[in-house]
Amino acid sequence: MVVFALILLIVAAAVVVYMWLATRGMDPIAISYGVLNVEITPIWLFTVGGITLAAATCGLWLLAVGTRAKARRAREVRDLRRQAKDSDRRAERDRDAARLGQSSSGGSATTSGSTDRPAASTSTQDGPLLPRTGSRGQGGAAGAGPGGQSPDHG
Repeated sequence: MVVFALILLIVAAAVVVYMWLATRGMDPIAISYGVLNVEITPIWLFTVGGITLAAATCGLWLLAVGTRAKARRAREVRDLRRQAKDSDRRAERDRDAARLGQSSSGGSATTSGSTDRPAASTSTQDGPLLPRTGSRGQGGAAGAGPGGQSPDHG
């Protein structure tokens, strides 16, 4: 890439030198476009054209840099919003798990989807996650732990 850039710079310098030597003895060129009436030598016309090209190139470069920066910021905002949404979902799942009586070590389902947490305990004192249908006085169904035992009679 550097070699290609150096070759282009050498070619550009050769063109400038050629234009300088080729237009040395030429008469000025008259440019008249309504309000714009100018007499300019060919080398200055070439120089003004080069300056115009450089200004246009800088404008395109600034446009590209600005577009990339805006796209990068938009992508960053999108990622941050996604992370915040995921964090809100995790917090909501944790709140729901807490409401259901799960703790971080005693729940049968993990809240973050990872498998590094211990499995649910199987002691007879753990009750169901959700209350069973029916009233409390009928057959001990409501509040009964695993195996049909009530947590009160441990």
